[in-house]
Amino acid sequence: MPEVRTRSRWWVTALAVVGALSLIAGVVGVGVVGVRWLAFRSADEQRATSQSAFYSAPESIPPTPGTIIRSEPLEYSVVGGRGFRVVYTSLDSAGVPIAVSGRIFLPDTPAPAGGRRVLAWAHGTVGLAASCAPSGATSYTTTGWLEPALQRGWVVTATDYAGLGMPGPSTYLVGGQEARDVVNSVRAARAFAGSAAGADWVVFGASQGGHAALWTAHEAARLAPELRLRGVAAAVPAAELAAIMTVQWHTVVGWVIGPDALSGWRIAHPDRDFEAALSESGRNQAGALSSMCVAEGTVSALVLNTVKGSFFEANPLTDPAWSATVEEETPPPPPAGMPMFLAQGMADKVVLAGSNALLQNTWCPQGVTITSLWLPTMSHQNTSIVAGPAVVNWAADRFAGAPAVSTCSLGVPAPVSPLPR
Repeated sequence: MPEVRTRSRWWVTALAVVGALSLIAGVVGVGVVGVRWLAFRSADEQRATSQSAFYSAPESIPPTPGTIIRSEPLEYSVVGGRGFRVVYTSLDSAGVPIAVSGRIFLPDTPAPAGGRRVLAWAHGTVGLAASCAPSGATSYTTTGWLEPALQRGWVVTATDYAGLGMPGPSTYLVGGQEARDVVNSVRAARAFAGSAAGADWVVFGASQGGHAALWTAHEAARLAPELRLRGVAAAVPAAELAAIMTVQWHTVVGWVIGPDALSGWRIAHPDRDFEAALSESGRNQAGALSSMCVAEGTVSALVLNTVKGSFFEANPLTDPAWSATVEEETPPPPPAGMPMFLAQGMADKVVLAGSNALLQNTWCPQGVTITSLWLPTMSHQNTSIVAGPAVVNWAADRFAGAPAVSTCSLGVPAPVSPLPR
């Protein structure tokens, strides 16, 4: 009998873990690297990352954006190249140098005479604790796009964003800071010894990273006129923030994203009262949730949404602080002439397909050349993985100077319909 009870407890535990992982995978995506690579590192690995001397604040920060402060080889290998964990100089909103962590991947193939092309990756939501930083991962799961990019001879750079990994305040969904960190990661790739990285680049991001990629497209020419951004690719981008928030504020997604947005926005906009829009439970739990990585945070969010109700008291767009910030942090269309690739899973339960149907129907008439890839039955976290090879092929055409093909005339596929703004 004791053996039977032990086995029963083991099966109950195993089923609970599998169920939790399935729920997390269905609710929150963590970008192209996938749930397994980022969100489910062990607690020991996470603690080791947060305590590592590599992520300690440097005694001094070089003033030139993109300067490599420190680097070390990654523990895992990738097909077609090798990777490095880096800390580099970026700038905050006041132009003050800050230290930001990330990764740089170099291909094994010889560099062409004109320098290598660069693909800049902007990751999705992973949580805000230092240990959640993607560069801290010690193992690798295929992304669908990294290997093809390296095999084409491109350098790949992947920022953690300011305040994630390295000490510093949260910058979650703060578009200007995301853009600076992505742009300066490209400068860091060019400064990295042996990279032979040139000035031509494409930015690709998913979920939160789609938000970052679109802001990067808007800001890149002003921030780094010496670089040539050839296009922007976004998978399930958190772009139409008002439309997403109007539908998701009272769901488990509100508990997952709300605390992170609160952390980033109240620092970027210190004159605004964001807490007035929260429920009592939301105010009580926000700090704890924003200190978790996305897997742990989503488990807590599932429980809280069931037991405590919504993170917000009402639709936060009825609150002046949230409404103004949502408007300001919503990315504008890419500059005239810059092509865009949009990938959207039609079964996405986080960044709802209708939100990017709204984006497409708004930006196409404004003259944005959008090549869209609508993926039936595809969930949030899988869209960027499945779309990855298509993004690499699209980026190769941009580097080759081929004209981008617009799919705007095809419209939004049924049964997707645009959400109201």
